[in-house]
Amino acid sequence: MSMRYQAGIILPGYNPLLVPDAPTIGTATGGGSSASVTFTAPANVGGGAITGYTVVATPSGIAGTGTSSPITVSGLTNGTAYTFKVFATNAYGPSGLSAASNSVTPAMQPGDAYGGGYFAGQIGVSNVATHNLVVGPITSAQSASKQWKIVATSTAGTSSVIDGPANSTAMNDVTHPAAQFCEGLTIGGFSDWYMPAKNELEVCYYNLKPTTTSNNTASGINANAVPSRGSNYTSGTPAQTSATNFKNTGAEDFAGNGYWSSTESSATAAWGQYFSSGTQYGYSKTYSFFVRAIRRVAV
Repeated sequence: MSMRYQAGIILPGYNPLLVPDAPTIGTATGGGSSASVTFTAPANVGGGAITGYTVVATPSGIAGTGTSSPITVSGLTNGTAYTFKVFATNAYGPSGLSAASNSVTPAMQPGDAYGGGYFAGQIGVSNVATHNLVVGPITSAQSASKQWKIVATSTAGTSSVIDGPANSTAMNDVTHPAAQFCEGLTIGGFSDWYMPAKNELEVCYYNLKPTTTSNNTASGINANAVPSRGSNYTSGTPAQTSATNFKNTGAEDFAGNGYWSSTESSATAAWGQYFSSGTQYGYSKTYSFFVRAIRRVAV
């Protein structure tokens, strides 16, 4: 009995005259720790119907299987470039490998579990990412009703639109209930949670918008988003997030209400953002809004 070794599979009964021709590779598209690979079935299926296809990643040899195109290959390393080849199998054995696909580099997607919470996007300077943002779990990192400050007076050190840790630290006392709540958290073994700055909070809205409500077209410019945005929202962009847990009524979704940022907008007001429409505005510090703690991880 002849044998054939193909991509880690040893099959008895291999017959080179009866196996399928190799499929034709299509396009690979990266996702979060995964890639979706398209291909076209061979015209010559050999001596019997094709029973399945296998897509193999290079490097690593991680494989995904299925009965039709596309096939998803999971378990890939984010930030690593991969190409893919596919082979078909029938009762007589595997075909040869297809040509290699285009190269793709999987990346985390908004809503992916990460760093004690969920990946929300990246911030940086001049389109160069400096940090990944992590949104804390709703059950422990969110409060539905906190004042920015118990009196509407200025707070030194809270003017940054990007340095949430510095803003938040400057408010870690009983006169600033929202920031004190965030600063006091330990979640997933991490104790560096804080109240997001204006542009950090905006990234959370842009990537994790919970509803299909039209956006406020007078809000949205963010020089620290990656990629940066030099113009305001359109009514349809950003769209509702594709992360199921963060969609409206999902287990981790932002409520449609206003959320505080840690950025002061005037002596008596601070920046907030509504997660229904994206509206950004300076609200009196004594208002009670939602607050959601985040943390950042250097890229």
